[in-house]
Amino acid sequence: MKKIFGFLLATGAGLVAAACSDSATTPVTSALAASALATAPISFDQINTSFVGNSDTNSGFAPGGDHFEGEDSDHHRNPGWTGLMGGGIADVFRGRILFGLGFGRGPFGDLRDGSNCAFSSTDNRVDCLAMTRRGLTITRSFSYLDASGAVQQAFDTATTNTVNAQTTVTGIRIHHEAADTSTVNSKSDITVGGLASGSRERTVNGTASGTENTVGTNEDGVHFAATRIAGDTVSGVIIPIQNGRPTYPTAGSIVRSMQATVTLSGQTPTTSSRREVITFDGTSTAQIAVTQDGTTKTGTLSLIGEGVSCHD
Repeated sequence: MKKIFGFLLATGAGLVAAACSDSATTPVTSALAASALATAPISFDQINTSFVGNSDTNSGFAPGGDHFEGEDSDHHRNPGWTGLMGGGIADVFRGRILFGLGFGRGPFGDLRDGSNCAFSSTDNRVDCLAMTRRGLTITRSFSYLDASGAVQQAFDTATTNTVNAQTTVTGIRIHHEAADTSTVNSKSDITVGGLASGSRERTVNGTASGTENTVGTNEDGVHFAATRIAGDTVSGVIIPIQNGRPTYPTAGSIVRSMQATVTLSGQTPTTSSRREVITFDGTSTAQIAVTQDGTTKTGTLSLIGEGVSCHD
């Protein structure tokens, strides 16, 4: 199934600076772990989450070498358009998924099963055969309801109104070039209403969570261990549907959190955490509260590409 969410951000102490330019809440001792919050864990390109997974990335987080301390590096820096963690926030929440007029079914319109799936009368769900990609096993399951709440055995573009999609990803990915190994365990459970023909808005609720544990040797030949834990909750997000026009969520919120612990051989582990609470009101600017390593800043998040501005 095609992934519906997507993007990337800054590293180290710059992670907070990108979001709140007047903030300096990340201690130097936590900067290495803070850099691990920049991208989403492996497998987040396969689950349904507001984080933006990268399908082109084979490897988990690996601490950089000397260039981490400030030299330019595309792999470790690359600020995203929002300055948010975990690759940024999905296009669907910033009016980038259009509806009709040749644009397709709009926000979450592709949330359905693919081939190798079959309806089960035991749980009234369409269960798909597990598939393995690069060492990770992906399992998907769907339920379809019409506008009256009746169970459907297959997705119907005209009458299916509510879809629940559940996805799990588990396994071990070995990164042959770097000789690193990542153990992955993630899942998502999302429900979208308002998909039937003629609906004027879609309502989204869901949760996602995942862990990535990577061990290996960095580019300086130093052995490391890195653990990343991430998750989000989407609550009552309402996205209007208009032909050929981008629309911003009119209500609802997303709570996103991430924590990383990085240990270099012979050194004390460093840990950094971040929590982002985004609240929508129908405009191109959402409210946001960012808590980085215990310090909270509030501000606004531009949904048209200008990033985060802090009020305090």
